[in-house]
Parts: sequence; C-alpha cells; structure tokens
Amino acid sequence: MRMGMGRARMFGKVAAFEFRYQTRQPVFWVGVIIFFLLSFASVAAPEFVQFGSTANVHKNAASVIASGNLNLALIYMFITAAFVANIIVRDEDTGFDGILRSTPLTKFDYLYGRFTGAFAAAALSFLAVPAGMALGAVMWWVDPESVGPFVLNHYLFAYFVLALPSLLLTSAVFFAATTVTRSMMWTYVGVIAFMVASFISSTLLRQPGLEKVAALWEPFGGGAYGLAIRYWTAAERNTQIPPLAGYLLANRLIWIGIALAIITAAYWLFDLRKGDGATRVKREKPGQAETPRPTGVTHGAPRFDAASRWAQLWARARLDARQVFGSPAYLVLVGLAAALSVFNLWRVADDSLYGGAIYPVTRAMIQALNGIFPFISLIIASFYAGELVWREQDRKTHELIDVTPIPDWAFVVPKTLAISLVLLSTFLAGVAVSVIIQLIKGYTHLELVNYIVWWVLPQAADCILMAVLAVFIQVLSPHKFVGWGLMVLYIIALIVASSWGLEHNLYLYDGSPMVPISDFNGQSRFWIGAWWFRLYWTAFAVVLLVLCHVLWRRGTESRLRPRLAALPRRLMGGPGVIAGVALVAFIGVGAFIYINTNVWNAYRTTLSNERWAADYEKALLPFETTPQPKIVAVKLDVDIRPGAPRIDTKGVYEIENRTDKPLREIHVRFDRDLKVLALSIEGARPKRTFERFNYRIFAFDTPMQPGERRSMSFSTARVAMGFRNSGADTLMVDNGTFINDGQLAPSLGMDRNGLLTDRSKRRKYGLKPELRPAKLGDVASRQFNGLRRDSDWVTSDITVTTDADQTPMAPGYKVSDTTWHESANMSGPVNKAGDRRTARFVTEAPILHFFSIQSARYALRTELYKGVRLSVYYHPAHAWNVERMISSMKRSLDYDQANFSPYQFRQLRYLEFPAYGNFAQSFANTIPWSENLGFVSKYEDPTKIDMVTYVGAHEIAHQWWAHQLIGADQQGGAALAETLAQYSALMVMKKIYGEPMIRKFLKYELDRYLRARGGEVIEELPLRQVEDQPYIYYNKGSLVMYRLASEIGEDNVNAALRDMLAAYAFKGPPYPTTLELVAALRRHAPADKQALITDLFEKITLYDLKTTAATVKKRPDGRFDVTLTVTAKKLYAEGRGQEKEAPMSEPMDIGLFTLEPGKKGFGADKVVAFERRTITSGTQTLGFVTSVAPKAAGVDPYNMVIDRNGDDNITKVEMR
Repeated sequence: MRMGMGRARMFGKVAAFEFRYQTRQPVFWVGVIIFFLLSFASVAAPEFVQFGSTANVHKNAASVIASGNLNLALIYMFITAAFVANIIVRDEDTGFDGILRSTPLTKFDYLYGRFTGAFAAAALSFLAVPAGMALGAVMWWVDPESVGPFVLNHYLFAYFVLALPSLLLTSAVFFAATTVTRSMMWTYVGVIAFMVASFISSTLLRQPGLEKVAALWEPFGGGAYGLAIRYWTAAERNTQIPPLAGYLLANRLIWIGIALAIITAAYWLFDLRKGDGATRVKREKPGQAETPRPTGVTHGAPRFDAASRWAQLWARARLDARQVFGSPAYLVLVGLAAALSVFNLWRVADDSLYGGAIYPVTRAMIQALNGIFPFISLIIASFYAGELVWREQDRKTHELIDVTPIPDWAFVVPKTLAISLVLLSTFLAGVAVSVIIQLIKGYTHLELVNYIVWWVLPQAADCILMAVLAVFIQVLSPHKFVGWGLMVLYIIALIVASSWGLEHNLYLYDGSPMVPISDFNGQSRFWIGAWWFRLYWTAFAVVLLVLCHVLWRRGTESRLRPRLAALPRRLMGGPGVIAGVALVAFIGVGAFIYINTNVWNAYRTTLSNERWAADYEKALLPFETTPQPKIVAVKLDVDIRPGAPRIDTKGVYEIENRTDKPLREIHVRFDRDLKVLALSIEGARPKRTFERFNYRIFAFDTPMQPGERRSMSFSTARVAMGFRNSGADTLMVDNGTFINDGQLAPSLGMDRNGLLTDRSKRRKYGLKPELRPAKLGDVASRQFNGLRRDSDWVTSDITVTTDADQTPMAPGYKVSDTTWHESANMSGPVNKAGDRRTARFVTEAPILHFFSIQSARYALRTELYKGVRLSVYYHPAHAWNVERMISSMKRSLDYDQANFSPYQFRQLRYLEFPAYGNFAQSFANTIPWSENLGFVSKYEDPTKIDMVTYVGAHEIAHQWWAHQLIGADQQGGAALAETLAQYSALMVMKKIYGEPMIRKFLKYELDRYLRARGGEVIEELPLRQVEDQPYIYYNKGSLVMYRLASEIGEDNVNAALRDMLAAYAFKGPPYPTTLELVAALRRHAPADKQALITDLFEKITLYDLKTTAATVKKRPDGRFDVTLTVTAKKLYAEGRGQEKEAPMSEPMDIGLFTLEPGKKGFGADKVVAFERRTITSGTQTLGFVTSVAPKAAGVDPYNMVIDRNGDDNITKVEMR
C-alpha cells in the first residue's frame, strides 16, 4: 500500500510539473487570449464572429454556446498539438531523456504523468471559450433583445460533453503519434486527418439516410449534436440542451473509448529505456567503422562564384525535397488528399438535388475540388514551413551549417519550393482521382487541358504564394509553435475579415476573385482579374522572399531585433534592387487593379451593402404609398454585345393613371448598376434625383387624370469594364447572356425588394423593428400583384440584337429574325464590325410585366404537340436529357390542361443558361433553365427521383399559377404561385412514376421544412399567411397539398383550383388571396375535413406519433393476431417555435409489412395490411387479423403528416 501511495505521489509530481511547465509557456497564454477574444466577440460583437445566432436565436442561446465550443474545439487542435505532441520529443531535444532513464521513474508515471499535466493545461486553456461567451453576454453595448438569461448548465454541457472529449481525443492522437514515432510530423498529419474527417462528416450529415452513421463516427460530436437538434425551433435552441442519450451519448462514448485505447497503445509501444537514436537508427558495432585514409588527392581552391551558388541552391533543394518526399508522412498526406477527393467527387457525381446523379463533367469536378482543397492546403503549408525552417535548429546542426559559405537565399528558396511542390502534388492527386472517377462513371470527355488551365495552374500559383507567407512568418517567429499560432490567427482573420468590412483582395494576402466557370464559356473573361491579383501578390511575395533572405537566422543569434537592426545594411546591393523592383511592380499593378475594382467598377462589401440598403429605406420607403401610374404597354430594343460585354436598351412605356385621383408626380427607379443615358416622360420634368439610389422624381406639368395615358421613353446601358474585386458580373457573357428586364429598364414607384429583414440588422441601422408584407386580407394591397406594383397585365414588343452566331430570345412570338452586317463606322467606339442578328418578339395578349432576355449559341430540339410548339434550346454538349424534357413538357401540359384550364400560348420553350445560377425560372411561355439543374443529370437508377421532370413540371405549372392567376401583394401571395406549382408538379410525377416515388420526394421535403424552421429570422407563419419563406411555400406546401389531395381527393382539389382560375385568371385588381383559395377548398371538401383544412392552412400543426410495440401471435386457424401500441400527440406551434398540445382524434394510416417501407426491395407486395384508424391523444392499442405474419408495423408509415420524428413511426414486429 505504501508503494502504491508512493507511485501515486510520483505520478502526481510528474503531472504537476508538466502542468506548471505548460502554463508558463507563451503558447498557453496565446491560446487563452485568442480563444477568449473569439468567443467573447461571438456574443459581444457577432458582426465579427458568429456561431449560429440569428434574429430569433439568442447570442448566448444553448445551441450557440454548443456551436461555439464545437467549432473552436476543431480550431483548438493547433493549440492542443503544441501542448501534448512534444512531451517526449522535448526531452530528447534537450538531452534530458538520458537523465530520466537513469532514475527509477516508471514508464507509467513518466508517460501518463506528462500527458495528464499537458492535457490539464489544454483543458484549462479552453475554459477561455465558455468564459468569453459568458462575459460577452453581459456587456452593456449588447442589444438586450438578442441575449437570454445566463444558464450555467448550458456552459457546463457544452464544455464537458462536447468540447472536453474532443480535446481528449485530439490530445491522445497527437501524443501517441509523436511518442511512438519520435517525430512531430505525424502530429501534423493527424491534424490534417482530423480536418479531412470533419469535411467528410459534415457532408454526410447533410445526406438523408446517412446522417446517423455520420453522427456516430464524426469525431468532434458536432454531427451527433446536430442530429439531436436538427428539427428544433428557435425557442428550443434558445433554452434547451439535448438529453445525453441516443446517438449523442454513443458518439461521446465511442470517441472517449478510442482516445483511451490510443493512450493505452502509446504506453505499450513506448520504451522508456531507448533513446531517439536507439529507436530509429541502428547503432554501429565497435570496430565496424574504418578510419579514412589520406587519398593523396590535391583539392583545388574553393570557389564562390555564381556557378557555385547555383550548385549550392540545387543541393539544398534536393535535400529539402528528399526530406519532404521521402517521408512516410508525405505519402499519408497525399493519401488523405486523395481520400478527400474520392469522397467529395464521388458525391458530386452521385448526389445532386433530391438524391439524383449527374454526369461528372469536368466543370463540376473542378468546382468540387475548389471547394475542398484551399483550406487543407493552408494547413499543410503552415506545418511544413515550421518543420523545414526550424529543421536545423531542432536537430542542433544549425551552428555547423550556418558557418558554411552558403548564401541565405539558398536556404529560403529551396524550402519555399519544397512546400510548393508538396501542395502541388496534393492538387495533382486530386486531379488524378477526379479523372479516374470520371472514367469509372463512364464519362470519357475528360478535358485535361481544362484541368490544367482551370485548376492546376491557378492552384500552383496560389500554393507558391502561400508557401512564401508560411516561410516568412516562421523566419520572423522565435519558435515554430509561435509561427503556427500566427498562421492560425491569419486563418481566423481570413474567416472573419468580411464581418469587419475587410473584403478587398488588395490587402487580403493571396486574395483574388472567384472565377465562375461553365461549359458555355469556360472561364470567360473572369480569369483576367484573378491573374492580375496573382501578379500583384507575386510581386509582394518576392519582397517577402527578400526579407526572408536578409532576416534569416544564422549562428547562435535568433532574436529578431538584431536582425532588424542589420536590415538596412543587408538590403544594400542585389537584395535591395530586387525588393525595390518588386515593390514598384507591386504598387504599379495594385494601382491598375484599384482602377478596375474601385473606379471602373463599384467596390462593395457586405457591410457597405447593408448600409446602402438601410439608407435606401430611410430615404425612399416613405414614397411607397405615393400613388403612381401603371405600365400597360412595353416596347424594348435591346442591343447585346457579348464580346464587349455591353447591353444598350432603348424603351418606351405606355403608362396609365388607374387611380381615382389626378397624379402630380411620377417616381422612376432604375437598377443600381444601370447607367441612365436618357429619360423623358410626356408632360413631366425632373423634380428631384437621388443619384446614390438611381431614383428619380418627375413632376407633371399638368396632373395626370384618372384613365389618362402617356408615354415614357428611356435609354440605358449596362457595361462591364475591367474586372471586379469580387462578385463577377455573370449577366453578360460571351455565350449565354441571361438577364431580365428589371436589370435593363426602369420600374415605377418604390417597393421593398432588397431591403433588410433581419431584426438585429434593422435595429443596428436604426430602422423600425420589422418590415413585413401587408396583412392577409388587407384591402389596399389587393390593388397590386405580388410580382410588380407598377403593372398589371401588359403587352410587349421586344427586339433583341446580338452576334449572328447566337440565338436571341425573349417572351412572345417571333415575328421577324434577320441577319445583317454591321460596318465599323456603324458600330461605334465600343463595338467591332461583324455579322449581327436581330429578332423581334411580340405578344398577342397581355402578359405579366416580367421578361427574360437571352443570347447564346444553341442547338435546338423542337416538336409540334397538340398545337403547341415545344422547343428546347441547349448547349450542344448537353443533349443527354433533351428528350426527357420534351416528354415532361407533354405530360405537364396534358395534366394541367385537363385539370385546370387551357394553356394560353402556342409555344413553350426551355432555354439553357450557364451554371452561374442554379435555378429555373418561368416567364411567359419561356423557361430559362440552368445547365447545373437538369441538363447534366444522369438517370440510370429507376428508384432515383427524376429531377428533370419535376423541375419542368413545376415551372410549366407557373404558366397557370402566376401567368394566369397571380396573387395580391400581401401575406400568402407566394403560396398561390409556388405551393400550387408544387402541387401540380407532384400530380404530374405521380401520374408518371406512382406514389412510391412521391413518398420518397416528400421525405426530402419534410426534412428540409423541419430543418429550416430553426433558422427562421422573423416568425414562422401558417401556409395561408406565408411571407418570403421558401421552406414554407415550397417544402411545407408540398406536404400540405399532397396530404390534402389524399384526404379529400385529387379531383376535389382540382375542382377548387378551377374555381380560382374561373374567377381570377388574367384579371387585374382586386387580386386574389389565400383567403379565396382556402374558401374554394372548403367548398369542395366534406364536412369532416374542414378541421383538417384549418390545421393545414391556418395553423402550424405538428404531430408526434410513435409505435412503441408491435407483436404477432399465430392463431389456431393459421392466421395471425397482430397488436400495435401507438402513442400520439398533436401540437400547435407559435411563430417563435413555442408549442402547445391540442386534443387529437383523426384517422391515420396504419400499415403492416413484410419489409419496412423505404428499404431496398419494398413494393406493394410487401404490404400485409393497410387501414385507416382513428388515433387519439395518448396511448392506444390496435388489433389486426392477417393471413401473413408481418415483420414491421406502424402508424403513418409513409410520413404523410408533419412529424418531427418520423423514424419511430414503424417498429419491428415481435413474435409471441
């Protein structure tokens, strides 16, 4: 017992010694300060750092505290590595290991005592995170409406359940890796491995069906926590923590167990009695080495000319390259990069919207590589810089090497080159994986040149720049750990810079604008700006390399101050000349960039855009209620110059006073980026101009009388000059211009598009707390439709001119199409001579004032179907799904005309546009459709959702729900367009593929609706009152309408919709609302479904259904008695998420199956029984008699109701 107490005392002394040592190191206090400030700012200054708070989720909400601890624990790996990774290596580096081996210290006390002390220091340092968040919440400047009460339990849960196990895991891995290998490099590999695992896990967590596996095996617990709260509302996120059970408990136990196993393995693999040399280098036996004999060779005098310096350079380069590429750690890093590439690239090809697959076109593969490599590359560069710059110091050979006649640049350049080659090799590994996956998927159009030009060359340039920065920071740092800390600060600064309004690439090192790519244009002109920025930063990197050269440590002097003092002297001669030339280039290129980004283009940041929107509202929102005339006829002449790029527009509006009073002034509003060349209004003169907002007020010489019409003429230009700092102007491109009339022509009056809606931002800028649409039923707002307040239905006459090899398109029927030659003297200063094409499009009946203008080099597939000309204009390389699109047109037209009303046009057109957007949009008889959303979709698995047919059916449905019936500009208006289009698309899909496919689709919709509720920034509203809330009018709308059709019958729903069209199609004010829709549905629903309509449209209704037990017993007659125990709860939610239980007594589906629905192989033959039974609140027992013994049974097995935990609806049937 005395021996045990002595051992415990020795263990305690070792742990205490290590703890004191670590807490006295600069890295401890640097970690405390950095992470305290980050966590403090996340609450006290969330515009800089934010961990999940929204307008409705408090800055100190339970979920925000948890998110902060989870995210910072991931970044904290860099600090953890400094604490625990070098415990053993430190003793060998200092020679203390020999002394330790001569003492009676046990391996247990030494190893675990050291680890315990270092881990305790890391855990203590991380307490800065909860402390910072708690202190930030009580600062006097924090908006009191954005914080909740202090709840200690929330901080304890986040620290002990989420953060501390992660710290233990990373500490164990880094400690074991270094202890066993005696090399810090394996710690760096471990950090990269954790980063890769985090990327993969975060991706899996967004995939329905895979999130539970990811939640178990995501090492930091964020997946399991996210799974537990994924459907929580803002109110729950503010006040609750999930129970430590289920996947969260399993995840924590699994990874704590793995951490302990790793620590145990380190104990058994470590030999205290062996030093570093004994473990890695076989010692020579006595007598083996021979004394060198004189050779008699006469050596020449040493040379110090240019040739010798180049020889030294390449010798050093070979040495550094051998160290890097000969290391097993390097191979592991490349393997990790390849693994990350495999996962993400395979997912790109196999998991598009709604689980479908796409053809792995090179563009999509490169975009995926761009999304995963930059951050990992930054980490790799940081670690290798520390290792290479400090290698000689770590091995105690620096004094010997530093006295050799090798110039300092022969140290700097090879190390930079070695790091660059490491990064480049990881990029090439990504390309190799991408090509292999393309071939495996049967895609052979590899476009290797595009891989080089679009990916390898830009990444190579960026990785060299990053290598230079990493080396420079290590040269300045007193220790490599400090250098890594500075790189961590740099990474954090990059992440939060935009929150500070620091977004200009002129001062963000290695910053350059993103280069959008598409199969239409490749990189188009957008690569030019990116490479100018790379040239700019390359000049700066040369300056940094010169500074590395003149500040390089040599000999025993490692302090920075003496090196800085010698800087002027060392810059004399060649280094100064090189730095001077580079600095001149840096300034000159920077000036040219500034002209492009700040003079020729507007430089805007996130914060400046917010301020602009706030000022815009303050100045102009009071004009919202000023009566305005309405546009009744539109004539546009649009001249597109794809190569310029430039669009000149001349137009004439016919306007009419449709109010009951004379109008004394007219307000004209233009797009913010549009140049107004001319504007004249019949009988009016300019009164006031708001230049900053491109808003003009004209006063009528004589008031415009009710019913009077006048004309308005204008001329505008949209020009893209040079390049932008960010946000490339993709509206005008070489091939595939897609722009709408609102970006070329004016609107009348003020509206609320683009104004701030987030409550906290509105308070920040002194705006009234909320900016909401008019209330449902408001009489005044029914005078305006939800699309444009300045128009009802208009006639249009649009002429589009473009290059002769492109197809001009606009809504309306084409009445002329000519090709002509433009001479140089006709073209003007911005255009070149060449062949041009002009087409004119005219409507035969009024349409909505909502036009698209397009120009591209198209292939065409066209067909006449039942009097309607069906056309698909597509990029010639994207013919895969054209026939499917034609088929979806036919099926959609057939269903919608048979069930709603006749189609109003003689043509229907799909037009592909470049992948700069990821949507389709329905204009009158014309539907632009992104290449990224269906044109490259791949359909080989019949169990996958046919996204092409769904998207097409939805957009075609808008020819009824918007282009025939348009809702009023008030709450619920979006439901009349989007929810009814969703319903129509679901019915078309059901006719083609049957109910099983719709059930699969609705599972996605349910998941997206429930997830989005927690991110609501204002308040969730019932479907009838929906505002700008896509998760309600799209996702919930699908669920509501499909359940309604199942309950009252599809024919009854369609009859109600026909009533709506009969009453409001093509009519002006007063426009319809969802009040009329709900009333029509009630008229066609039986009495016992009226409460259901109330629940679906007028309330936020949720269910909690669960099958707690299911048993089967064989009867004497050979049949089976099946008993189910079901619990049920019905809830009504308020806008912020508070829920109240309501009495329930409703018929629900009950199913008995031989295979659980959703499993592979499930079909109608697996259904034993399917009945509707009345389910009430509480627990009930249901009985069935079947001829086949079921294996699974449950309530609402197809998830027809909105249940936040539909996974427990079905359970296995136990045999009794």
